[in-house]
Amino acid sequence: MKEKGISQEALKAIACVTMLLDHIGAMFVPTGYTLRIIGRIAFPIFCFLLAEGAHYTSNPKRYALRLAVGMLLSEIPFDLALRERLTWQSQSVMVTLLLGFLTVEAIQATSHNLLKLLAVAAGFGLAEFAHTDYGGSGVLLVVLFSQSRGKWWLQTVFVAVFACRLIYSPAVSVFGHRVPIEAFAVLAMIPIGLYSGKKCSSSRAIQWAFYLFYPVHLAVLMLICMRLYGLY
Repeated sequence: MKEKGISQEALKAIACVTMLLDHIGAMFVPTGYTLRIIGRIAFPIFCFLLAEGAHYTSNPKRYALRLAVGMLLSEIPFDLALRERLTWQSQSVMVTLLLGFLTVEAIQATSHNLLKLLAVAAGFGLAEFAHTDYGGSGVLLVVLFSQSRGKWWLQTVFVAVFACRLIYSPAVSVFGHRVPIEAFAVLAMIPIGLYSGKKCSSSRAIQWAFYLFYPVHLAVLMLICMRLYGLY
């Protein structure tokens, strides 16, 4: 019987496409916010999928390795595409996701509540110290998704609180009210709510393609910038 809802691959594709649009907006339309608003959908979906992956994976080390490879390949394209220079002052979202995954794994490895709390504090603190994209809030969102599996309304509240944490983002006018663009992150809960929980394929190539999409698309955008504007 065919499963109703959005497959894992479709949900990943939504996250990748909205992230691509976000970065196009950031790099090529810096004074417009339409693409940036669409892009707010991506990060909560990635956090949700990471929490699901941490729950289902039979090989956490291999899962972490894929994240680590994506992280290492992403840092230079991230710096040049979005920071216009090599810098240690900010790290890509792949670092945030890796820390989030490791934090969830640490929580699952112990039954002691104090150790769980220390693991969360460590993951949060490392992300803040390294100035990763979304910082400690991003790590915490991964943890909250993992601890509230199957509770869509509660997860929606968590995403809304996460958006409020980033309340100082640029704002747009909606029906006469100024709304920070990060508030649109709650829209991610629509495709997440439609998620079927099923995969269409177990192909390793497809798995790696999603991990490599982040560094590859940033590298392509960086090359386009170099071609159009002579940057770097």
